[in-house]
Amino acid sequence: MNKGFHIVFQSLDADHVLARIVWREQDTGGGALTLEIPVRSPASAPKTNAELQADARALAVRFARAFADTIEG
Repeated sequence: MNKGFHIVFQSLDADHVLARIVWREQDTGGGALTLEIPVRSPASAPKTNAELQADARALAVRFARAFADTIEG
């Protein structure tokens, strides 16, 4: 996987999908931060894939900021 921010959805059941959010700082070496968050599927919540990705991205940004505050403080 290349450097950057990637979101992959995996079906869990009829009502939920797993949003796997991966953030990598480097193409080779280094590590990756991976968040796996169960969310309601588009079938049970009328959101488009773009809206689900925007929700997952916003959550990842909030998590990254909280994580940075923790290690800086």
